[in-house]
Amino acid sequence: MDVRKRVWATIAVILILAVSVVAFYASNNTPGKSMTPQVGAFLYLWYGNATTGIGGLGSPGWNSSSSPGGGSVVDGPDSGFYVSDSNQTFQTQISQMKEAGLSFAIVSWWGPSSAGEAGAINKATIDLFDYLKRTNSSFQIAIMADVFPDSDNSSSFLPPQTYAYIQDTFVTPYSRWYFQWEGKPLLLLFNNLQPGSGTNFTIRTVGNRPNSVNWTFWDAPESYFAGQGGDGVNMSNDIGNPVISSLDGEVTLVPRIDSYYNYAEGHQNGYLRFDPTLQLGLYQYEWNYVLEHKTQVKLVLIYSWNEYHERTSIEPHVDLAKVNSTYLSDLTAHFISEL
Repeated sequence: MDVRKRVWATIAVILILAVSVVAFYASNNTPGKSMTPQVGAFLYLWYGNATTGIGGLGSPGWNSSSSPGGGSVVDGPDSGFYVSDSNQTFQTQISQMKEAGLSFAIVSWWGPSSAGEAGAINKATIDLFDYLKRTNSSFQIAIMADVFPDSDNSSSFLPPQTYAYIQDTFVTPYSRWYFQWEGKPLLLLFNNLQPGSGTNFTIRTVGNRPNSVNWTFWDAPESYFAGQGGDGVNMSNDIGNPVISSLDGEVTLVPRIDSYYNYAEGHQNGYLRFDPTLQLGLYQYEWNYVLEHKTQVKLVLIYSWNEYHERTSIEPHVDLAKVNSTYLSDLTAHFISEL
């Protein structure tokens, strides 16, 4: 083959490859056809004592009365009762989340404090972003402003200075590692918190009924209900299939809800139970619901990676239900592969 024939053969191959790439991209961006949804989980950084580096039972989050992370635990992570603000914890959790198929996490954040447990959570959030940057991780984080008073404690609106703090502390220095949704950094506001105006974020309110929110925190069909008690709970607020947001195709899934032990130890006034032993298959049902409606789904959130007080954790852990420690994370990986 002479030089000209080889050149034309090479050009032909390049054109074929280019056409194939364009056709693939077009087939996955056809109006009405959804791209593969991204999947993340809610992550809680309130465990252990970040000041002393001591974890274990009785430290914040692990059967303690501390706030906001206080509560009763009956399950325990495979890696032991860790300190959230630890490079070893970050390494383990990021690795496990990626193995489960997750590409990002939503961190429950309690404001721009520098004191107390809220200050420890704020520092842990900064340290987590810093860890992702130092390790050049592909994993990403977004912030959920959880229920905390604003600077003058006079309204439920997130004040402008808090938006500025999030932008300056998390988004600007860690832009590669801050998760974006609809072209902007995602910021969630939990339950009664309401957005202000003039921000550079994609803002979504998230929570349970009767709160009016963009994204429903979780729902479960009544057939999985196993009991409630105490004050301030109403199972009818949480009954139903997973809610796929008509706004942008977000849906949140839950493996179970069981806040009974948190209630029994006096950490909250009421409790709800949905599939507490995991024997009814709530998690499988919710994932199958998503698969059946996947053309409507663009973003999947899982409540939660490690909220042990309501027993929603899919993090590898020793479970009171005596299932394999990776049972829920393995199920997550399986269903994400089905997407």
